[in-house]
Amino acid sequence: KPFTLPYEEVGEQWVKQEWSTTGMVYCNFYHSLKMGAVIMGDAAHATSPSIGQGMNTALADAVAFDRLLDEHQDDLDKALPAFSEERVKEGNALTNLALYAYSLDRRQQFVIMISQMVRM
Repeated sequence: KPFTLPYEEVGEQWVKQEWSTTGMVYCNFYHSLKMGAVIMGDAAHATSPSIGQGMNTALADAVAFDRLLDEHQDDLDKALPAFSEERVKEGNALTNLALYAYSLDRRQQFVIMISQMVRM
């Protein structure tokens, strides 16, 4: 027998909760030569799911890395820095898009608006 949910209580909690804020993390590079490792997708540039770009950019990362491995004959010492050089700007731009276009927190929107006005 399935359990029953207290629908009234769940609805009340849902309505009373505050919007979560969108955090931003900027990476300066997506690789480690010492470890011979690279990060891609959400590990490199996590964004709000509201813009629907997580899988697209993860696949674009994979395609770019594959191409760079071919260009550098699988030499990680060359391909890894080239990957960071190529993809970090795109990842940071995606992070900005997620924050500035889709922030649902009123306080965060206010801070963004003020910071944009100060830059003008």
